[in-house]
Amino acid sequence: MNEQTPIVRTTPTVPFTADDFLRMMDRGAFEDMRAELVQGEIEKMMPSHWGHGELLIRLGGLLGTQLRSAGAPVGGDVVIRIDDTTVRAADISVLHPGTVPDRVLIGAQVLLAIEIADTTLDRDMSGKRIDYAAAGIAHYWVFDIAREVVHIFGEPVDGDYSQVATVRFDEPLALPLGAGSITLA
Repeated sequence: MNEQTPIVRTTPTVPFTADDFLRMMDRGAFEDMRAELVQGEIEKMMPSHWGHGELLIRLGGLLGTQLRSAGAPVGGDVVIRIDDTTVRAADISVLHPGTVPDRVLIGAQVLLAIEIADTTLDRDMSGKRIDYAAAGIAHYWVFDIAREVVHIFGEPVDGDYSQVATVRFDEPLALPLGAGSITLA
């Protein structure tokens, strides 16, 4: 009697490139969803909860007023090309003064990337932190809604941030460029 050998599919997976992802984005592939490209794989991002959306609007107003007066453009839900296999979308991006915003940003253009974490804290504090540091983004802030604190990262060195601090929502948070401070509470 002949034994059957199980058939195992060995089709290799090929990661998407940032260029592939951006072409798909331009052609409307992600029109009805938010997505990021992380190390060649497309990751679907969940819709925001109320707390996230409300804080996004508040921060946009506070940061927009003070940082724009210092010459730094401020935008929301901005696409940042990290490298050839990763494209992230920051909740808020503050650009270096004099930078002309483009459809897709690169890390060198971004002074400050901000994420608002209600259900995404682990991802924001790990993978996104490493990606933003590797891209050379000078400052990265994670607004932790549950704990009412801001995790502040600065000075990217060798793929991570060398400066780390935490500020409560009811404490003044110093803005880059000497543009004053904001308080959320």
